[in-house]
Amino acid sequence: MALGCISGLANALVLALINNVSENISDIHKENHILYYLVLFILTISIYGLTQQRLMTKAAKMVEKAIDRLRVQIFESVRHTELSTLEKIGKERIFNTLSKELQTISQSAQLFVIIGQSISLVFFTSLYIAWHSFVAFLVISILILMGASIHRLRANEIQRNMQLSFESENKLIQRLSDLLDGFKEVKLSVPRADDLEHEFVMDSTRAKRAKTTTQTLFATDFVLSQITFFAATGAMVFIVPSLSHVYTDVVIKVTTASLFLIGPITSIVGGIPIYTTATEAAQNVLALEDDLKRESTQSHNQDHEHVSHVHGFEELRFEGAYYQHAHKGGDRPFFVGPVDLNIKRGQVTFITGGNGSGKTTFIRMLTGLYELQAGQIVLDGQPVTESIRDAYRSLFTAVFADFHLFKQLYGIHHNSQEEIDDWLAFLEMNTKVSVKDGEFSSIDLSTGQRKRLALLSTILENRPIYIFDEWAADQDPIFRRKFYEQVLPKLKERGNTVIAITHDDAYFHLADVHLKMVEGQLMEHHEVEGKGVTP
Repeated sequence: MALGCISGLANALVLALINNVSENISDIHKENHILYYLVLFILTISIYGLTQQRLMTKAAKMVEKAIDRLRVQIFESVRHTELSTLEKIGKERIFNTLSKELQTISQSAQLFVIIGQSISLVFFTSLYIAWHSFVAFLVISILILMGASIHRLRANEIQRNMQLSFESENKLIQRLSDLLDGFKEVKLSVPRADDLEHEFVMDSTRAKRAKTTTQTLFATDFVLSQITFFAATGAMVFIVPSLSHVYTDVVIKVTTASLFLIGPITSIVGGIPIYTTATEAAQNVLALEDDLKRESTQSHNQDHEHVSHVHGFEELRFEGAYYQHAHKGGDRPFFVGPVDLNIKRGQVTFITGGNGSGKTTFIRMLTGLYELQAGQIVLDGQPVTESIRDAYRSLFTAVFADFHLFKQLYGIHHNSQEEIDDWLAFLEMNTKVSVKDGEFSSIDLSTGQRKRLALLSTILENRPIYIFDEWAADQDPIFRRKFYEQVLPKLKERGNTVIAITHDDAYFHLADVHLKMVEGQLMEHHEVEGKGVTP
């Protein structure tokens, strides 16, 4: 603010100096003071240049620092929020906020400086006008305020249209994700492709309409503000002399000063759309951050961040575990439980069940991704409470049905290159992929091959409990047999517990426990290889 005031004052002094020299040019030449005024003029411009440059540089650094802090805060909030909250917020909104909205704020940084400096210049130039003619100051102030009020009257409508545009753009990202992620399915169905394109076009049209309305309002405001400003300049010549007994030289000075305001006022009026857009973007960023923090676990994570993971366990027990998905209107709520279950270290458990029976929800309950709404999880006799939930989650490593393969092996630092190469060879991936500096050379592979790399990542993590959700579904028969008859025994041999969702009945005999999920209920025990196992 200090730099902006100095810069604006220096700019206004340039006007005052030019007006003063112009008025007394003959006397100045006569008294040989022209060099003095020239030095004063250069000094004033230098002060303006230095302060303006410093102001814009400092503002850019401050804005980028604030954006960096917000970016990291949102990332941390997403990291610490619960899966159910993330599903409710939607990844499209997060992507749009972190990319488009923060970029909008960043690009507006210099404009904020220009607007602030222009406001400062208008203020000091108005004081200059008031010093010469208070009536002229009142007239120009009234007309400038009238111009400013024009935009203020439209502010709510503009904000409403900008919010509609933001929501439509979130929908556009969702439609584009549907097209790219489901490209094969889209290519196989012309009606699906037509409907998807229709919805995309409709959302794009809504975004276009909202943005066009907003820009039209801005254009109208700009023109009316300019007309109001020209009226203010005309008033200096046509109205002020009739209201006040001023000398001709004073009229010239205040008219010159009003013309000098064209630049800064145009900058202010022209910058209002970008400023409004940036303000709306900032509100969207802060709204997302608030939504994430409202249900985030960050507040109670801070007390136990030092607990990175639990190194092992002997028995894991579900006691009346229950979870129900949120439902709308008259839809029948889907729930899993109550579930009573014992899982022992080194045990291989197979879970079967039809689509929609609740297997995936159960796995998310088991791993702590969904917080139980009733019942409890007991680990070696100790209930899993909020304070140790992160430590409990660290028991697990998983390849989910909708798995994501990380190109970089995050969190895996202590495995030797020889061990990695041995597992790559065992998984028959050594001819396609290598690992260097903790990163896969390529992940542009088939789904089955990507699953093998995801399996490698979990093996290198060496967590106590392994979760496999239909892992073998995308493998050829030979490697499917290798997974059941070699990989799972290797994991069991080194003391790992395996829980696998599978429909490969040819290998059911390899499980120690075989459970079945039906409509959210874990069914009674099955006999596996003649052994009665009670869940």
